Amino acid sequence: MADQRAPTFGLHDWEPLYVAAVLESDNTLLGDRIRKVEKELKSRLSVLTIGPAHAAEGKAVQDTLRALAVLKAERLGNIS
Repeated sequence: MADQRAPTFGLHDWEPLYVAAVLESDNTLLGDRIRKVEKELKSRLSVLTIGPAHAAEGKAVQDTLRALAVLKAERLGNIS
């Protein structure tokens, strides 16, 4: 039987949540998806250590949080 799981990106565990939010076409579900990924990203930021080993992921998390804010503003009219 073929593996039916969604593909993984191999970079960060939070990426599938982000992709699901970006691809969500139903605005009634989008807010919940965004909240879930924001929670995961903030949790991840809290455990990342400062230093070059985690700098790339830290930047990716910050960039993703900014992208989610734009998505939220454009699709849901929320600015926060």
